[in-house]
Amino acid sequence: MIIATFAAYLIGFAVGSAVDRGGPRLRRDWPIYLRSQLLATAGVVGVVSAWRLTEPRQIVGPILVAGVLGVLLLAAVFTRRGASVGEAALDSWAAGPNGAFWVLPIAGAFAGPPAVVLAALANAAYAVPNIACIHLLRRDAPHPQRRSTSWVDQSAGLAVGVGLLLHLAGPAPAASHWILVVAGPVFAFTGAALFTGSVVHPHNASAPRGPADVRRWLLLSAVRVAYLLPIALLAREPALAVVAALSAFGAPAFNPPQLAVLYGYRSGVVNVAARYGWTALPAGVVLAVLLR
Repeated sequence: MIIATFAAYLIGFAVGSAVDRGGPRLRRDWPIYLRSQLLATAGVVGVVSAWRLTEPRQIVGPILVAGVLGVLLLAAVFTRRGASVGEAALDSWAAGPNGAFWVLPIAGAFAGPPAVVLAALANAAYAVPNIACIHLLRRDAPHPQRRSTSWVDQSAGLAVGVGLLLHLAGPAPAASHWILVVAGPVFAFTGAALFTGSVVHPHNASAPRGPADVRRWLLLSAVRVAYLLPIALLAREPALAVVAALSAFGAPAFNPPQLAVLYGYRSGVVNVAARYGWTALPAGVVLAVLLR
């Protein structure tokens, strides 16, 4: 599974890099591909993760990990210095962990199905702060958004609700386990492709970045590490320790460059995160290996 996951990343990066050579039509239709990915990946895994819950204590660790996005959102809003709240929400997401496209595949590769389930549940728990972030992003978006697209943008949160309703109706079928297993390489491919395509998209490529953007990203990244590192070191369950370690030190979040294109934000913090967010990745991998 480790080989399949890293191969999926490489193929995804190669496909995403072709966007810059794909012509104006591909770049113009990029938001359509972004929204399709939301439905095909986050939506499906959100339903399955919530449906497969067997007891309440399963969600304690994931909720604890997902709380980092709420802390980051508050930190970004209170330090925004005249920027819109929507832009601050995007900054907080750019400094957050890459739960779906990095933590889930790599945690599964290192610690097996228990880590995949925990990471998937953490991604389901991310739905709560993400709903708030997406609402703020849409509200303050430089590119006005049609109301009809709201349900697609919020599909991850809606999927968790559907999964919980299905859980009340009965247990998930055993075969649903394979959706979470396969989700790792699939998320690695789609995430890498859409992240790379969004980073090289002219909208983001032309956005300025300066020392102030670097300082803001470093500040918010320090908040992320300060929140998640104690969870990794104090966790009794290896799966939780691995997920928290990969969340504290890992790949940059893949969503912000996509959201910047989708909503029209020209964010230097997003560009800084996409460029320098990889520097902490080796520390996360080493820590995860030691804690598994």
